[in-house]
Amino acid sequence: MDQRQDDSHDEFFDFDADFGTAPVNDGNKADAAKTKRRVLAAVLAAVMLVMGFLIGWFGYYYSLDEGLRTFLWAKKMTERNYYKDIDEEKLYADLIAALESQLDPYSCFYTAREYERILRESEGQNEGYGFAVTEESAGDFHAAQVAYVVENSPAQLAGLKKGMYILAFGAQENALQTGDIDEFLSFVSKNDGAFFMRFGYDVDGSDGKVARVEASDYLAAYCYYRDSETSFAFRGGEQLKLVETHDPIGELPADTAYIRLDEFNGNAADEFKGCLNIMKERRRSNLILDLRSNGGGYLNILTDIAGHLLRNAAESDPIVATANYKSGKKTAFAAEENDFSSYFSADARVSVLADENTASASECLIGALVDYGTIGYGDIYLRRDKDSGEARSYGKGIMQSSFPSLSGDVMKLTVATVHWPVTGKCIQGVGVTEKDGAHAITAPLVWGAADTFLVEAIAEIAANN
Repeated sequence: MDQRQDDSHDEFFDFDADFGTAPVNDGNKADAAKTKRRVLAAVLAAVMLVMGFLIGWFGYYYSLDEGLRTFLWAKKMTERNYYKDIDEEKLYADLIAALESQLDPYSCFYTAREYERILRESEGQNEGYGFAVTEESAGDFHAAQVAYVVENSPAQLAGLKKGMYILAFGAQENALQTGDIDEFLSFVSKNDGAFFMRFGYDVDGSDGKVARVEASDYLAAYCYYRDSETSFAFRGGEQLKLVETHDPIGELPADTAYIRLDEFNGNAADEFKGCLNIMKERRRSNLILDLRSNGGGYLNILTDIAGHLLRNAAESDPIVATANYKSGKKTAFAAEENDFSSYFSADARVSVLADENTASASECLIGALVDYGTIGYGDIYLRRDKDSGEARSYGKGIMQSSFPSLSGDVMKLTVATVHWPVTGKCIQGVGVTEKDGAHAITAPLVWGAADTFLVEAIAEIAANN
């Protein structure tokens, strides 16, 4: 049964008051009058305070847009008249979700706890296992394949590498089960933080290795150095140190170094400089910079790294990127220095590897390298997808900023388009493509024991010298 109630009227507080009169003492009328005046003054002061509050409240209320006032009215009517209590936590979560649905994929709301975790991760202070999987099926073979492994994570230290298959898993080493990606993810979600895996590159398990992996806090590393004779990586617990890992790339020319940069997060700027110093010490004059699957990160780390790589830029404060806001405001982001000549000769060759997951700060770095003549488009090597035939980087030429509330919750919002420093080019929705003059190499996105993209790129770079 519905009961209609007319709630169209406005609610007001009743300010009417009967002050009355103070008792009169015929012997002291002056004191009685003074007392009456004090009481009246106190009451009037209280009334004025309440009126001031209400005027402020109504001013705020009617400053809200009509849609928000309607929602507040509807919520109040529901709370007052609905036969059940509403779940306010779910209500507000649904409202945030509705707001996010109006935004681009890069804008979202974080609770204070979520944002605290994101800040820790941006500083390299990660937690968990440190790897992600994708699905791989071939005939009767169905398994999770490792899509990436975070440097210095528990998974990486256990021997897990990109492209390996999770062949079996279980809580006990002697009781492993097989399963597809859904079964594996279900198992991981239910385990107590540590489990055993058998993993390897061969689907028949001939090269399989069993290791225990335990979720824990760890410092993520983002840079990795290799040349034709050896390699160096950042390892450690409370502090990362560059250590030799003996994993050379035999196909590299003797004068060429390879540096992989996974993200513009954590201590990536110092790590990158450390890799450049190793390159200098080992007398490598050319560089292959691998930005494949680097989804970006923070502008300050980008500008620090770019400050080592700008061939024809000013020695101090070279602009790396410019942000254009909807207000018309433009902000230039500059590196503090440009010490290119400290690591490279005037004729040094720099080449860049990228794929469809190379995005944001990575694409911005590529733009700065192109604009300042460190590389030409012919020095960029893109992955061509064998199904679509397309070869391009991701195409994210926009920037986000975070806006915290007093409670610690945060709205991350896209606030500006990002433009290359000299030409002003914005690659939003386009990316760097083969049509620009970049080379395209057909290779798998997730490679196995052999990185065919890298091997072919090295061969093409040598041929183009």
